[in-house]
Amino acid sequence: MDHAYRSSWPLIVMVLIGLITLSGCAKNTGGVTASSATTATNNSTTAVLTKADQQISQTKIAAARKTLASAANPNAAVKNLATGLKYYQEAEEALENNQLSLAKGYFETLSSYDGTTDASFIAARQKLVKQYQAVKQANGYYNAARDDLSVHDLATAKANIDKLDRVSASHPVIKELQKKALAMKQAIMNYEASQSTSSGSESSTVVSSSSSSSSSDSDSATSSTDSTSSSSSTATSSSDSSTSSSSSSSTLTTSAIIKQFQDAAGVTFASDTEFNITKQTSDYYQITAVYAADESSSSASKTVTDTYRYYPDSGNVTKEDSASGTFE
Repeated sequence: MDHAYRSSWPLIVMVLIGLITLSGCAKNTGGVTASSATTATNNSTTAVLTKADQQISQTKIAAARKTLASAANPNAAVKNLATGLKYYQEAEEALENNQLSLAKGYFETLSSYDGTTDASFIAARQKLVKQYQAVKQANGYYNAARDDLSVHDLATAKANIDKLDRVSASHPVIKELQKKALAMKQAIMNYEASQSTSSGSESSTVVSSSSSSSSSDSDSATSSTDSTSSSSSTATSSSDSSTSSSSSSSTLTTSAIIKQFQDAAGVTFASDTEFNITKQTSDYYQITAVYAADESSSSASKTVTDTYRYYPDSGNVTKEDSASGTFE
């Protein structure tokens, strides 16, 4: 009996050792499983951030936000970067619409955000802030030029337009403002050209002589002391040497233009009719004919003024309807 009891001890010891070994294996297996899960999560987050950074560097902000949102278990780095991109996109959209008053608040929030140190985000933010500053500067020049035009300060308006033109077109809004400013500058130049023509014309009053229809082959522009000449149309002018450029690019004197107009008009004008070129474009000359009112006229004015447009290329002449203001 005592012998049987002693022989069972080795068996009991072996069973206990086996149980202890199995327990240790179970613990190790559980540790490996937990560690593997953590590693998988970290790898997933890293992949999401890497992809988002690539999209940010390509200025695909909406796509980057979508990538970050797809993270199964987002950590602090993912969440903070997503917040920064939200601020970025709000500022970007306001800038694209040139809504500077709205953009101001968004850019203040974006610039002060320090929740992430992501290098791609910081680089993209710096670039956008620079564009914002450039757009503000361009708007300043454009608005100043527009205000100058409203008070007819053409020289200052052109100066501001030139400053706008020198701003680097780093954003579509700047390109659009420069395009508008170019049209504004062209309008100023056209106006100045027309004023220059009118000013020159005002000092060149052309009087039709009684024999203007039978003038000599070469029309002469004479001074006021030579007004007795009856063989040509006489230009009494303080600047007789000034010439006008016709639409065919040939240089003509004022008297030559008036002569061509008279021939094309097919109208017999009184000998004392005064002609003035009041406007010149690339297509036509606008000419006024001033003559004495008929004695039977009920008008209080002693003179009558008719306005014509002479088209050198076609030889057509139209006359202004005093009631409607149209030329027919």
